[in-house]
Amino acid sequence: MNPKPTSRAIGLALFAAALAGGCTAHQHSVGLGATGSGVIAARQYYFLFGFFQVNEVDAQRMAGNLTSYSIETKYGLVDMLLAPLLLPLTATSRTVVVRT
Repeated sequence: MNPKPTSRAIGLALFAAALAGGCTAHQHSVGLGATGSGVIAARQYYFLFGFFQVNEVDAQRMAGNLTSYSIETKYGLVDMLLAPLLLPLTATSRTVVVRT
């Protein structure tokens, strides 16, 4: 006999699935990497699930005249929170962080 799942069990399963999505990040260094404590962040948006870039985020311009900095591109918590709002528009986002 299979009991029907309760709304609480379904809610817990959905919550666990949301946490399992997780965040992804990619980091690389230019020159010696970040040598100071400066942090500049920008959000990159894509349309049609990444097929078209909506805005341009230039990490080199964000770093200014520096020759040593690190760049981190990630799909973080804020991007996950924006996903349900952007989904009807078939848009996605990612965060670009430049540490100087």
